[in-house]
Amino acid sequence: MKIAIRYQSRGGNTRAVAEVMAKELGLKAESIDKPLDGKVDVLFLGGGVYKFDIDPKLKEYLEKLDPKQINQIVAFTTTGWMKTALNKISEYAKKAGIKVNENKLYLRMMLQGHGMIGREGGHLTDEQVAKIKKFASDVLKG
Repeated sequence: MKIAIRYQSRGGNTRAVAEVMAKELGLKAESIDKPLDGKVDVLFLGGGVYKFDIDPKLKEYLEKLDPKQINQIVAFTTTGWMKTALNKISEYAKKAGIKVNENKLYLRMMLQGHGMIGREGGHLTDEQVAKIKKFASDVLKG
């Protein structure tokens, strides 16, 4: 089974989550700037919420994905309160004709990494790391 992990991250939170998943699965997490290398069975794809939507670069990435190249997407997000990113990733993937796995990871990060208040992102608690690892391995088992 070929698996890839891609993320869009402004403050570092989603990147940190992607890197934990990658380590757990023995992979390398890459920014959405890095194209997929061939066909993948599972694409873990993450991003955050910005003004009640996903980042325009992530939206464009999803719109350009080839459904023949990806069997399914597993969405993940880091955000304060809203699960909007999960819904939007799913919505755009389905519009592109790509199956979306029912398992999704919503990791509440509050304002960590929020540029307006100057907090650096990407610092995960032991509990968050454990949740990410369990999520990644459970998706592949299921």
